[in-house]
Amino acid sequence: MVELLAPGGNAEMVKAVFEAGADSVYVGVKGWSRRALRYEMSDSEIVEVVKIAHDFGGKLRAAINAMPKPSEIDMFRERLDFLYSAGVDAIILNDAGLMRVVSDTYPDIDIVASIGCNILNYEEALFYRKAGAGMVVADCKLTIDEMREIKDKAGVGIEVLVHANTDFTYLGKCWMSSYKALKYEELNGKSYYIGSPNRGGVCFRPCLMRWSLLGDDVYARDFNLPNSMFLLLEEIPSLLEVVDCLKIQGREYSVGLIKEIVRFYRDFVEACSGGEVDFAVWKKKLMDIASRRDAERLRKTMELIKLSEVGV
Repeated sequence: MVELLAPGGNAEMVKAVFEAGADSVYVGVKGWSRRALRYEMSDSEIVEVVKIAHDFGGKLRAAINAMPKPSEIDMFRERLDFLYSAGVDAIILNDAGLMRVVSDTYPDIDIVASIGCNILNYEEALFYRKAGAGMVVADCKLTIDEMREIKDKAGVGIEVLVHANTDFTYLGKCWMSSYKALKYEELNGKSYYIGSPNRGGVCFRPCLMRWSLLGDDVYARDFNLPNSMFLLLEEIPSLLEVVDCLKIQGREYSVGLIKEIVRFYRDFVEACSGGEVDFAVWKKKLMDIASRRDAERLRKTMELIKLSEVGV
């Protein structure tokens, strides 16, 4: 059965997504994942949500996928020891060296190659599998045939996003936010780069600011770079035959909205398993959810852009 993976921005959300039918949840380790601090969890919170997940018979993945400095490897090992002792089921990483540390230290814990790895072909997937990853996150731009080839030739599980945003570049490869606004801080001795999701901070979504292309002339004025909502529906029946995990993004959204999205996809997956579905009916339901989701995202985007303009 394909796993339905949901976001856990806080303990209330973790409980809500399991009530809605999630099989597993992912949370961010404070200062070590690709989201703002308020959507990450402290040690005590992680202990709490591991218990919630296991009480529901589910699993919990911990994202520790921000790139540490070379001098922070010992800090990473300390975080790893804690996560293992807390009963976390899997670690989400985007660094092959750290994957090797995890697989050598705790071979019984699962490793997921994060979207930050941006794996696009089976040779890359093989590289990360040899480092210890048992599952890789596929970029939204990959076709089903491309995902099937990665799975067959690399021998890894495939996790695919069914609810996310796509932009003008590959997911996990964009550094524009750190170019626009970057502020260095330390969090419990660890470097923390606000403005760089790849290094532990938040993305200020500069692609959604107003841009102009200037040179000898004004070639374009007041446009956004592509950044569009990504919600899969018609593709899911085919994906269920290939992938191992359907992932819903959104640690930063409201608990009620995420619970509704998870329940929608749980019901849709079960309907697909039961036979033919009326896509028009399901698409209308999804668009109703999407309009509320877009409203939340727009509000948060405006807040982020304002923060970047005032120097964080």
